[in-house]
Amino acid sequence: MPDQADTEIILQRLQKMEQHVAEQDTEIYRLSKRVDNLVNALQVQKLQIEALAQGGAGGADTMPADEKPPHY
Repeated sequence: MPDQADTEIILQRLQKMEQHVAEQDTEIYRLSKRVDNLVNALQVQKLQIEALAQGGAGGADTMPADEKPPHY
């Protein structure tokens, strides 16, 4: 039968482990939100690049990528 000191040591270690797991859960949640934000930003940039590649979202002074610039 374990004595009181051994039980206290085990309980302290258990408490530290539970605190560590809670901290890890918080950090993993924070990182998952950050990844979600980055994925959304990447999708927006992808749409912007596709729009530019198709010649859209420009003013009257934009040139297609294959057109030679005017010479002055």
